[in-house]
Amino acid sequence: MRLLCCDTSNRTCCAGIYEDGRELSYELSFEKKTHSETFMPLVMRVLDNASLKISDMDAIAVTVGPGSFTGIRIGLSAVKGMSLASSVDVIPVSALKALAMSVENVVAEASDTIIVPCFDARNDRVFAAAYDDATGEVLVPDGAYFNQDFTDMLKDVPGAGQKQILVVGDGADTVHKALFFSHRVQYASGAVILPKGIDKAASGITPVNGAAVKASYCAVSRAERYKNES
Repeated sequence: MRLLCCDTSNRTCCAGIYEDGRELSYELSFEKKTHSETFMPLVMRVLDNASLKISDMDAIAVTVGPGSFTGIRIGLSAVKGMSLASSVDVIPVSALKALAMSVENVVAEASDTIIVPCFDARNDRVFAAAYDDATGEVLVPDGAYFNQDFTDMLKDVPGAGQKQILVVGDGADTVHKALFFSHRVQYASGAVILPKGIDKAASGITPVNGAAVKASYCAVSRAERYKNES
């Protein structure tokens, strides 16, 4: 299957083309400009570099959150437009799972590792999850958590105290504030979502019509909170 893999869910944005797991073209952007300015030109460059068009894809895989509300909306709007124009279906992917699968574990055997992807959600909160690195089993589901609540859930995972824990993403420093129960913890706050992680996370997910794809914010926006409080 040939996939266009896209992410705008956090501070970076990226796109890549993969065919049965083989990388054909990709680009990762750290630009300070908004994703609305950078994302579609980036996608066009990735396609041009592979001498392909959107219509040549079997599906478009896109991260649907959690992460930046604005970033997610930008990416989904662009992907839905591409899907409608080309009749190419979409694979919705968890941004946290894509982050987990973007990281190369070089600190321990996968069977001995819990991988914790996390994004900073401010005010001592994180968007986070936990996975068994060998099997991909969800140990703590995607969610918006206060750092202490999340680390308490992580402590309750059977065998967590004896495993290597790999905390990745820009929420790692927030998790670090509360996670003191194991000396076997490594932090990689600079880890970001890569197209190869999106490709891996999309495996086994059935493509759907782009119009049916919804964001997975895992939290309400500040505007929605103010509206509910008024």
